[in-house]
Amino acid sequence: MNWDELFKQGEQLVSDRMISEAIEHYKGIMEKAEDNKKIYFWALKHLGDVVGYAGMKDYLQSIDIYQKIINEYEEDDDMLYNWCQLDMAKAYLEMGLALMGNFDNMREIIEIEDDKMKQYFNKTIQKRNDYIEKEAEVLYKARM
Repeated sequence: MNWDELFKQGEQLVSDRMISEAIEHYKGIMEKAEDNKKIYFWALKHLGDVVGYAGMKDYLQSIDIYQKIINEYEEDDDMLYNWCQLDMAKAYLEMGLALMGNFDNMREIIEIEDDKMKQYFNKTIQKRNDYIEKEAEVLYKARM
């Protein structure tokens, strides 16, 4: 079986934004590679990418997939393990940015008249701003 060609086909499906087809394609590779753990887990990793940042944006599911690989893949090849760690971190970042964007969108449409509710929401906004300021300081210091 030409695994490289199958992986290239999957990457092309993702590139063409044929996400459902890419998911099925990688599941098919996993079925064909049940006896070849290295290929099976690399296909699972690609599936995690498609479910997450490369396609569906279901970051929690992609994190679960990466964690499964980290926990279960026992070969000497550290590359897959390392890529899963990196992409898990990326999934957390992408999810956080998406949620921050959703929060900002909600801020624009919420109209509060009750003073206690305004105070509560202002504390929430301040918490967001404090986080951004803290991270900005870290970046500023790192660049100096």
